[in-house]
Amino acid sequence: MDSIMKEFEHLVVKLEEVKSATDNFNDTKIIGKGGFGYVYEGEVSQPRGKTKAAFKHLDRKHGQGYPEFWKEVMMLSRYTHENLISLHGYCDEGGEMILVYEHASNGSLDRHLSSTTLTWSQRIRICHDAAKGLCYPHEDKVLCGRLCFDYSNAHSGNIVHIWKQRYEENKLDEIVFKDDRVLALDQSSLEVFSEIAFQCLQESREKRPKMCDVVEKLEIALKFQEPVDLIPKEYQEIVKAAVPPLIYRSVEELKVLLSKGVILNGGKTHCRPNRSSKKIRSALLGREGRDRDKWLSVNEKGEHIERIYIQSCNPQPLSSWGDDLLVHPADGIVNSRFPGGLCFKYNWNGFKACVRGEYLTPHISYTLNLVFRYKWEHHVHWYNPLRYKVDGETKHFIIYPSTHMREDGWFIVPLYQFTTQHSTADLQFQFEHRYSHLLVAGIEFQPSEEKVQLPVFEEYQHIVEAASQSLFYTSLDELKQILSKGVLLNGFKTVQLPVFEEYQHIVEAASQSLFYTSLDELKQILSKGVLLNGFKTWFSLNEKGQHCHMISMKDCLIPNQDSTPRYESYSNSRFPIGLYRTNDKGFKTHVKAQLLSLKITYTVNLVYKSSSTGEHVYVDLKYRLRGEATTSVVYLANWRQDDWLYMAELFQFTSDGSIVDLEIIFENSGTNIKGVEGIMFQPVEIVEDQVSKDDKVQNIQAISDSESDTTWEQKIPNDYEEILNLSKDSLRWTTKKELYSIFRRGFLINNGQQWFSVDKHGKKCLMLSSKATWVIDDKNSAFESSDESYLVSPPNTPVIGPKFDDNLYNPLNRHKLSALPQKRSDGWMEVKIWDFQTRSTPETVSMHLKLEHPAKKDLSGLIIHDIAKTEIQFLQNGNGSSPRSG
Repeated sequence: MDSIMKEFEHLVVKLEEVKSATDNFNDTKIIGKGGFGYVYEGEVSQPRGKTKAAFKHLDRKHGQGYPEFWKEVMMLSRYTHENLISLHGYCDEGGEMILVYEHASNGSLDRHLSSTTLTWSQRIRICHDAAKGLCYPHEDKVLCGRLCFDYSNAHSGNIVHIWKQRYEENKLDEIVFKDDRVLALDQSSLEVFSEIAFQCLQESREKRPKMCDVVEKLEIALKFQEPVDLIPKEYQEIVKAAVPPLIYRSVEELKVLLSKGVILNGGKTHCRPNRSSKKIRSALLGREGRDRDKWLSVNEKGEHIERIYIQSCNPQPLSSWGDDLLVHPADGIVNSRFPGGLCFKYNWNGFKACVRGEYLTPHISYTLNLVFRYKWEHHVHWYNPLRYKVDGETKHFIIYPSTHMREDGWFIVPLYQFTTQHSTADLQFQFEHRYSHLLVAGIEFQPSEEKVQLPVFEEYQHIVEAASQSLFYTSLDELKQILSKGVLLNGFKTVQLPVFEEYQHIVEAASQSLFYTSLDELKQILSKGVLLNGFKTWFSLNEKGQHCHMISMKDCLIPNQDSTPRYESYSNSRFPIGLYRTNDKGFKTHVKAQLLSLKITYTVNLVYKSSSTGEHVYVDLKYRLRGEATTSVVYLANWRQDDWLYMAELFQFTSDGSIVDLEIIFENSGTNIKGVEGIMFQPVEIVEDQVSKDDKVQNIQAISDSESDTTWEQKIPNDYEEILNLSKDSLRWTTKKELYSIFRRGFLINNGQQWFSVDKHGKKCLMLSSKATWVIDDKNSAFESSDESYLVSPPNTPVIGPKFDDNLYNPLNRHKLSALPQKRSDGWMEVKIWDFQTRSTPETVSMHLKLEHPAKKDLSGLIIHDIAKTEIQFLQNGNGSSPRSG
């Protein structure tokens, strides 16, 4: 010991000098405390004069003895390092052990661990520099921002075991210092740092790493962290959430990666599901639901584009009738905007979704887009608008394939526009049920091309309008502050729609923004139809380019003072207000149409929803124009296939370019009308009836011998002699041509109960008189013989104004219904009731025919002339009368 003391005698400091420097260990001189005891500050004499020093007063009560004291004296006096505090001297006198150190001007490290100014890189450098200067790591845990001893209570406690436990449980987030500067750390850097720190905490020296290994690992951790320190603050959260981790060497490389897009999984995207849906969600998504939260990219303006995967929007419900609604896209379908994501089956149930944007650019205008595709391709051109609520606000959007469909079959439809105040936004969506099913991939936050609506200050307005980047301000002072820093002008092109005079008034009146680059694209949009004048009227083009115009009931209904109009939402209605409920009462309307094509014959139609189904339904609607005494009745309505509504034709007229002003009084509520959408003005469409003229029953009239037919002889029946013998009259003929004429004209057979003929194709035609059929009679029906018949013509639609073409006004030329009566040239009407195919051998064909009124009313006044081409058995109608002959 004497030799050791002699080696270090130049470092001896007298106890009297120590007491003088510390005012006899006065508490006011204390600058630190540890497991060894207290540290005091004071001045000590050095060869170069007095210098400030730190006096570590070892306390034997804390287990510090001579071995530890002399070990530190020998180590610090023999080795010097830039990262080690220098030893000025020691005092071993009067039972006191005191070490005199160089005074650290910045204080002890523990005073800085909780500082918010230390970044993660600086914390690694502290450990790295300390590791290079010490034999084993310093006792303080730098990662946590506090010492390994807790002095908060009366008794100090070692908390190293807690840190080791959190590392083993993979719960480092519970002990990492909670500060933005520290949390901006690289995950790989944290893993390397925490691993070597854990090894250094082993109790056995043999299990602790060598100092060179510690230095090497800390250098690796520092290299992982250095690129993160280069990240601008606005990208730090994005880089942390990126999956997999981003690899880059500069800010420029990072920006290139972000411009291409990255998948994020911060664990914060999901809205909180309710308890009942948690298990379902976990079962459906599994691992895949957790590693696909959102996709983010940065555009050329530096604005963030954020896409939320549909499975992260907590769509509800998650199943329907036992069928999972979150599914993978079908084979061959590439989900390019949401790579690897699932799709939600949006059907007649509708669904709710909560959407959270976390990385938005503040103070710019955003559009929220729904990204989806149709489950069945043939539904793409159906009319089925999106109806939804966003944060309680009802929205109605028409989908145009020419505008919203991409080449890969996915649709991008704008749902909502808003201006961001911060980087986050939370929105709640409720989508109504629909008929055409969609597969929804997700929701996209897309920076809008349109500028935010801002206050106008004339002096600077031309600058604001020319700004390349959207400017956000609420006052003139804020605008001047922005301009004082400078803005770029005319750096980006603006989108301007081409002007086509013919349709410009339509485009300007559109309730929904239209986007097109050519006249053809505009016509495609208009052929689908657009809402005008605040969603009150509808305009579209038919296949010939003629104008169609519909007025909603909300816009044309004349209110009844005795009641308040009621409307109900209907997913297929063209108008957001939905359908007007008649409450089984008549109603009045006042319509004005001014968008009609010139010199075109139009029909005026009531568009409604029927409780009946079929291509044509019975409506029995009575109506008249105001000021007219004559009441008209429309009996049948046609099914409009694209929206499951029906149109009942009321009037016809030819447009002359003036405004059509009609006040229509509906005297009753019709039959099976559940709700009325509006009044439709539609050009007349002439359609050939399904029963071709060649297949209709031939009229009883003479056939000219000069009829042009080179194959007439082949059309004479092979069994003509047998057929002629059935006639009650003696038929005479001398040539085959005369024989052919007889068969073409027809003749009575079987005692005058049937009429036989052949048509121009040589087909046999058989007509049975009503008396020849078996009729189940009742007291309200009878067979009568009469030379007089009061024949009723088919119903005609009332015509407003002069007629230009009588053929156009015949409604029978436009219906496709085979069961609609067709007027013959002999004054009788015929109706097709059945098609059948005969076999190669002669046979008897039987059929049961039941005649009844569509509204279950009495069937009276119907005169049956005959039944053609078949043998018929009439059955009693329980609600009416059997037909009678005439």
